[in-house]
Amino acid sequence: MKPVSENELDDLLNILEKHEQELKAFEGVHYVDVGYKFKDGNPIDDILSIRAHVLEKKKLDELDPSQVIPPRIEEILTDVIQSNPEIPFLSKEAANNLKETATNWLVSNKLFDPLRGGIAVWNPRYAFPGTLGMIVFDARTSEPLGLSNHHVFVREQGKQGDPIKQGNINMDPPEPDAVTVVGTLIRSDEGLDCAVCTFNNTRKISKEILRYSQKPTGVRRPLLGMHVTKSGIASGVTYGTIDGVGLRGFTVIPDPARPSPNGEISMGGDSGSVWLDVASFKAVGLHFAGERDPSPRAERAWANQMVKVAKALDIVFG
Repeated sequence: MKPVSENELDDLLNILEKHEQELKAFEGVHYVDVGYKFKDGNPIDDILSIRAHVLEKKKLDELDPSQVIPPRIEEILTDVIQSNPEIPFLSKEAANNLKETATNWLVSNKLFDPLRGGIAVWNPRYAFPGTLGMIVFDARTSEPLGLSNHHVFVREQGKQGDPIKQGNINMDPPEPDAVTVVGTLIRSDEGLDCAVCTFNNTRKISKEILRYSQKPTGVRRPLLGMHVTKSGIASGVTYGTIDGVGLRGFTVIPDPARPSPNGEISMGGDSGSVWLDVASFKAVGLHFAGERDPSPRAERAWANQMVKVAKALDIVFG
């Protein structure tokens, strides 16, 4: 897909911001963004649009005329995208089944010293492991912190001060807390689905991310057409291209030049992993959801922009 400049993206986002609420008022619209227009399930490289995402796309004759999105907004083409984002929690039971067949899970689900991105972490209130995205730093104190999703570290009942564990969640009997507790939840933002924990100095810290030979170099904003990659505990390393950017988040579709073995660019357990710009290896987003539709043509991943996550959590990237 043809890359889009920051200025061109800003112009589109300014128009989107003015019309966001009226677009969301249409029946069935759950998300709006700007991005490549799709035809027959494939992106059109040189045609950009303002996009309304719906759970089920309907034919025009099935809609009341008042619910038909206009073909253009301020001379910009519109598009309707069928998408079904979901957060597929990876239960301990599912992980037990997965570990027998998935090399990625065998690599990620064990005790790591030093701690690094791309490994299994969880709040012991829940038996749902997610991914430690990467090591970041407190913007005021420079203290190292662990970054993941709100729905990994907090969910419904979590609170500041909860312990965060890292190790092999499948151990039976479980490993003792003295071995698995590596830190403490300190702050989060539910709207951006992000959270950080401090570390308790029982293990060393590395800025590496599992499965990559280079370390992340900082943070940058997502751009349409940007090639990205992430390392999650379930799907391992996957590659994609940013096809849409919203006011807070963005979406990723598979990169046909670097396909995943099973066609999936995200799976349950990948929550909390970090999307990186392939060219600069800077962090661009925090992964939080995948596509419910199993069709390969529908595959899409969802992330929140890292520049906004960093501001919300008051973190920097060393």
